[in-house]
Amino acid sequence: MSEPSGVGVRVDVMLTAELSIPRAYVYRADGGLPRRLWHALRPGADTLDSPCIAYAVRHPTAGTILIDTGMHPDASDNLRRDFGVGMALMFRSMRPARQSYDVQLRELGIEPAEVKSVIMTHLHVDHTSGMRLLPNAQFTCSREEWQAASGKRLGVAKGYVARHLPTAARMRLLDFDRDGEPYETFAKTIDLLGDGSLRLIFTPGHTVGHMSMLVRTSDGREVLVVGDAAYTLRNIREQTLPMLSDDDNVSLLSLAEIDAFARAHPEAILVPSHDPEAWKALG
Repeated sequence: MSEPSGVGVRVDVMLTAELSIPRAYVYRADGGLPRRLWHALRPGADTLDSPCIAYAVRHPTAGTILIDTGMHPDASDNLRRDFGVGMALMFRSMRPARQSYDVQLRELGIEPAEVKSVIMTHLHVDHTSGMRLLPNAQFTCSREEWQAASGKRLGVAKGYVARHLPTAARMRLLDFDRDGEPYETFAKTIDLLGDGSLRLIFTPGHTVGHMSMLVRTSDGREVLVVGDAAYTLRNIREQTLPMLSDDDNVSLLSLAEIDAFARAHPEAILVPSHDPEAWKALG
C-alpha cells in the first residue's frame, strides 16, 4: 500500500445545476413505499434546494482527471430531448447552470477534447449528461455499474439514459472484489494512481456499483467525494436513507463506512453531490 500523498493535487468544483427535491425524498419518511411516495409527492411538500456538482482534479503527473460530468447544452434547451420523457419528468425542477459543462471546463482552462480520464461515481442521468462533450476521454466506473446502466432492461426505470453513455470500448471497468483492498474504514478501495493521492472507494447501495473517491490535496486536505452514496451530510450523520435506494442494507453499510471515516478524520471535507452547503467548502 502506497503512502498517502497530495503533492501538487488540486480540486476544482463546478455547480452544474440546481434542483428542488422533496425533503421526504432525501430523508425517508416512515412506512412502506406508498406512504413514502405520498410524503414526497403530495402538493405543498417541503423541498430542499440542492446542487448537482462535478469536479476537476489536477494531478502533477497524471494531469486533469474529472469526476462526474455536468450538463449538455440540450439539458438547458430541451430537457426532454436530453433526459428522455421519464427522466425529464422526474427532474422537472432542475435548473441547469447558465453555462453548459464544456463552457465551464474551458473557464477552468480545460479543453474538453483534451480530457483523457473521467471517474464516474455512478451513471445516473444527472451525472452523465456531459459525457458526450468529452470525445477523447476514457471513463472509469465499477463493472457492476456499467452492467446495470448498459443493460437492455429497466435502465430508465433505474435512472440511467443510454444515449448519454459512450461505447463499451471507452469504458474502464473496475473489479473491486478482485482488485480492491481495505483502507481506513473502507472495505474495498483501489489506489487509482499508485501514489495515494486518489483512492476509489466502493460504496454501493444508491446504485449497484456506486463509487466514492478520497482525494489528498496539495494543501494537506482530505476531500471525500461522496457522490450519491449520501445525498447530504445529514444522511451520513444520522444514517438516514433516502426514499429510494438500489439496496437498503448495502446502502446502510456504505453510510456506516463513510460515517466512521468522518469520525476518525474530523478535519476531512465530505462532499455529497446534492448537499446544499458542503460543496462550498471547496470554493
